[in-house]
Amino acid sequence: AGVEPIVFADEVSGKVTCDDSVAVTTTISKIRQAFIRARACDKENDGSSLFVVTPDRPCYEGMTSHTNFTMSENESEEKNEFEMIIRDGGNGCFTNEMKMPAATLRTIDKAPVNPTGAGNAFSAAYVACRGTGSSLEEAASIATAVGAVVCEYEHLPPWSFEVLERIAEAACEVQ
Repeated sequence: AGVEPIVFADEVSGKVTCDDSVAVTTTISKIRQAFIRARACDKENDGSSLFVVTPDRPCYEGMTSHTNFTMSENESEEKNEFEMIIRDGGNGCFTNEMKMPAATLRTIDKAPVNPTGAGNAFSAAYVACRGTGSSLEEAASIATAVGAVVCEYEHLPPWSFEVLERIAEAACEVQ
């Protein structure tokens, strides 16, 4: 399961308000508890379920500065049931265990054409990869590549073989 918390940072300070930080942290905790309860009721669960949270940097910084939320798994019954990866735009992504750089954009000026949807695409790719057994590093490199490729288009890219090859190249670049 995956959660992509969305909180808008102040345009001037770049920071998330205390109220928004508390609200998003409370919501994530409630969803996580529901996930744990649902998993406990699933008799066919082999214990490998993973709960992934993918905030962007301002949301993560608000959560950790205004609440007692941490990236540690100390609330978890099992170490590997909770995971957080922070989306950091043009800087890539990070967890407590690793940092993944961003892929180089293949645009004329190396700047995003349109970043709209890149974070969502990153989160979806990351959760899908982790849900199908990819390691944290593999999932992060693929997700970072997907996010970068989305930025290279005016609108969402056509999911053609050429675009999939570009994603594979970008994933290899950041590994």
